[in-house]
Amino acid sequence: MSSGSSSNLSLKERMISAGVGSLLTSMILTPMDVVRIRLQQQEIIPDCSCVVDSPKSKLSAPVDVNGTVFWQDSCFKDINCRNSSVRYSGTMDAFRKIIQTEGVSTLWRGITVTLLMAIPANVVYFTGYEYLRDLSPLNKTSPSLNPLFCGAFARIFAASTVAPFELVKTRLQSIPKYDKSTASWHIFKDLMQETKKEISSGGYKVLFRGLEITLWRDVPFSAIYWGSYEFIKKHFWGVRDDLLYIENQSNWNHFVNSFLSGCISGATAAIFTHPFDVGKTRWQISVMSNNEKSTLPVRNSNDLGKNMFKSLNLIRQNEGIGALYTGLFARIAKIAPSCAIMISSYEISKRLFSS
Repeated sequence: MSSGSSSNLSLKERMISAGVGSLLTSMILTPMDVVRIRLQQQEIIPDCSCVVDSPKSKLSAPVDVNGTVFWQDSCFKDINCRNSSVRYSGTMDAFRKIIQTEGVSTLWRGITVTLLMAIPANVVYFTGYEYLRDLSPLNKTSPSLNPLFCGAFARIFAASTVAPFELVKTRLQSIPKYDKSTASWHIFKDLMQETKKEISSGGYKVLFRGLEITLWRDVPFSAIYWGSYEFIKKHFWGVRDDLLYIENQSNWNHFVNSFLSGCISGATAAIFTHPFDVGKTRWQISVMSNNEKSTLPVRNSNDLGKNMFKSLNLIRQNEGIGALYTGLFARIAKIAPSCAIMISSYEISKRLFSS
């Protein structure tokens, strides 16, 4: 929606608009998020079949597998090891195998956490962006740069607000089931117990693990996204006069314009920032060198860098540059329609409120 038309909306109306978009986006596209994370994490979870069942004790004794410490516990065996026979060759293969081995409901695992995270994050993000965009001095002096800087700042606030939810969601979606009978709530309960142990040993800062690399991904993503979106709106929608545009544009045309613009802008931003997404996923599901009791192991976890660029460079050196683009198709397949659904729902909701 153009700035002039949206400026009269109340905070409540903006929140409802963002909430509607968040709900639709999360319900439709969470499966693509699950597949993306599985594809990105499968190389760093080791092949093993030697975790000893010990249903009567939690984390009772360590088992060393190829130099990596694991903990005997039947409740966590699906976290500790990856069945070597379950390998995903691509996005569609991952969909098929997840449904066959774990059940279709697994594709929506973490949806509650996603909604708890997405709704407040998008309220902060979208309303924050519009307020910054309209009030920024760059709006008059450098209108082309204004959406880049405002989108970046809005994303910093939003990502920092929901970082703990993002960490839990990423870990929850990365954990495979051994069979369809395993209850998702049981996996979530065990994950929460592990998270509490991490907080006890490392403090609440562990909840923000990966925030730095999340910002490295999301801040440039937002800058590219909003810059592209505003450019397309101005040069392809023909938005010159806000009020004239509102009077002459039907709701359907406005929906189509915002949907296509969001799709193109989201795909463009996703391509440029995907290596950071790979790094973020690995950081959040990896064992850090000072956390030997974690049940989220990686191969050669001590090689993980302590900063974003070192981590990405290590991935490039050890696995090739292609590893930095693992899951790109799945991410674009999720991000492009996600941005399209979110922005078009948000724009139409605001338009209905303003009318």
